Amino acid sequence: MHSRRHKDKPIIPPSNRPKPSLKTCIILGSGGHTMEMFQLIEGLDFEKVYRPRLYVVTDNDYLSLQKVVEFENRKSGDHNNDHVVKMIPRSRQVGQSWLSTPFSVLKALIKCFNLIFGELPDLIICNGPGSCIPVCVISYIPRILGIKWIKLIYVESFARVKTLSLSGKLLYIFVDKFLVQWPYLAKKYSKAEYQ
Repeated sequence: MHSRRHKDKPIIPPSNRPKPSLKTCIILGSGGHTMEMFQLIEGLDFEKVYRPRLYVVTDNDYLSLQKVVEFENRKSGDHNNDHVVKMIPRSRQVGQSWLSTPFSVLKALIKCFNLIFGELPDLIICNGPGSCIPVCVISYIPRILGIKWIKLIYVESFARVKTLSLSGKLLYIFVDKFLVQWPYLAKKYSKAEYQ
């Protein structure tokens, strides 16, 4: 996994020892978040390590869905059947009334609960779309219950130079690895790692 600025430094360092495959959940947001995520995961070893893959897309984000198909066709080749896409509802639509928001949040949490407990991934990678929050929150339940420790990696958006995004602020204490793409953020936030 590489950041845009540091293509020579992998976010997840390579190792010489063989690794078991990791069922990897990749959360996509719309627009720039999806583009950044594909840049981040470009260097991952899909053949041996990061497989199978579960892409999570919001239920009206058809562009990200199309990008998954294009990316997997290009990257995976013969292993193209090693991924699945699951759709979740948005917690809140743009312009949605705040009165109806609790109901849509509840709907998203229920769908994410079914997703996490149905798939039980080993690793979740996200980069800040709001849709990653319910997935990451629900992924803590198997950890608390002693069912499975799902590792959470959060990569702050390249656009965040001096402050964290709202998603970053909310997930900062929960994730196992919090990566930033600017050195200033690593100095400002003790848990943040700049690579």
